[in-house]
Amino acid sequence: AVRLKPGSSPFIGFPFFRAMLRVAARSIAARTCSVSLRPALRSLRPAAAVLPSRSFAAAAASKPKMEDGTLEGRYATALFMASKDKLDKVYGDLAALRGMMAESQELKLAIETPGIEPESKVAAFEAICSKAGMDGSVVNFLKVLVENKRAHLLSRMIDIFENFYRAEKGLVLCKVTSAAPLTSAQQGQVKAAMQQRAQGSELIMEYNTNPAMLGGLVVKMGEAVLDNSVSTRLERLQGQLLAPVA
Repeated sequence: AVRLKPGSSPFIGFPFFRAMLRVAARSIAARTCSVSLRPALRSLRPAAAVLPSRSFAAAAASKPKMEDGTLEGRYATALFMASKDKLDKVYGDLAALRGMMAESQELKLAIETPGIEPESKVAAFEAICSKAGMDGSVVNFLKVLVENKRAHLLSRMIDIFENFYRAEKGLVLCKVTSAAPLTSAQQGQVKAAMQQRAQGSELIMEYNTNPAMLGGLVVKMGEAVLDNSVSTRLERLQGQLLAPVA
């Protein structure tokens, strides 16, 4: 049975624990094959000893090509260094876990809720990772987060790890926002134009719409932002018209 810390609400105990497994099983089934929740529940056992952070970092390799000095960044860096020889697999597992959290607020809340006993949360992580076939380094990473009471920062750590992964692979995210959806031909033209600025990097294109722009495009590639939207041009024109005449 799931034990709650003294003073914790009973609503964050077993119901959330079961919801965590139920949603995870449903998400995994959608990606692979049908997964029954009952075997996942039967597989739960008393949590193994949580690995200390110094053991997790023992397999350290080279650091990521970019730095992030935040608390979340230090954890993401440790995982990156420990998974150098299986980077694609670890990144894929983290992306899958993030997808599960995005699909269900229940699962996200269960992961981030501090009132659930660490042993129960570790057991849930082990069951989810086992069903999804996740790499052992991801399981150990999650255990470290639970031990250090950092599980609520998992989403941000995954985002930072994704930045490290893309930098390592020479991938650059290019976000294109337009007032209306672009046609396939227009998307191709934008990508071709931005590829010339990418200096050999491979672009990951992401297209969004924002009717408030009125027209034109806003392109964010890496840290650079190219704003050619009608709304911004109107704001600039308004500023020029309201400026005092010399």
